[in-house]
Amino acid sequence: MSDVPEKSLERYDVLDRIAVGGMAEVFLAKAYGAHGFEKTLAIKRILPELARDPEFEERFIAEAKVAVKLSHTNVVQVFDFGVEDGQPFLVMELVEGVDLSEVLKSEGTLDSLRAVQLMRQLASALEEAHRLGVVHRDIKPQNMKLLRYKPGGKVVLKVLDFGMAKQVNKVDQRLTAPGMLVGTPKYVAPEQVTENPIIDGRADL
Repeated sequence: MSDVPEKSLERYDVLDRIAVGGMAEVFLAKAYGAHGFEKTLAIKRILPELARDPEFEERFIAEAKVAVKLSHTNVVQVFDFGVEDGQPFLVMELVEGVDLSEVLKSEGTLDSLRAVQLMRQLASALEEAHRLGVVHRDIKPQNMKLLRYKPGGKVVLKVLDFGMAKQVNKVDQRLTAPGMLVGTPKYVAPEQVTENPIIDGRADL
C-alpha cells in the first residue's frame, strides 16, 4: 500500500462515469461549499480490478505526484488526490472539448496560423513541465484537447494524461522495465524504442 493517506470521496457528489480506459475510470462530480458554491469536476480512479496490484497503484500515485506539481493554463489542473477503500483517486479539472485527433479527422490538415497557435500553447505547457523535470512521453493528438472548439475559431489547448510521465533522474526504474515501450508507437521519439532509453524533454519536442 502506498504512503498516500486515506481520504473520503463523500464530500463530492459523483454523478456519472464518463470515461474508462485500460488503467482508470473517470467520473463526473460536483463539489459544494458555503454560500451556494458549486464546482463541476472530474474524478479519476484506478480500476477496482487493478487496485490490488501494487505496481498499478504505484503508477497511479506517481501520476498524481507529478500532476499536482504542474500549474499551467494549458495543462489539466489537479486539485486533490488520495486513496479511498484501497482505490487511489485524482480530483481534477473537468475538460470539455474535442481531441485534436477528431479535428484532424473531420477537417484535415490545420492551416498554418491555427497550427502555430496550437504549437505555441503546447510548447509553453511542455516548457513548464520540463522546467520541473517532468517528461510526458506520450504527446499525440489524442492527448491534446481543444476547448470550446469551433472551426475557424480560437484554439485553446489542454494537454491531457500525464499518466506515463516520468521525473528525470527521480523515476523509480522498477516501474519502467528494460525493453518496455512507454508511449504510442506512431508518435514516440526514436530514442524511446531503444532497450534502455535515456529520456529527457527533447523526446516530447
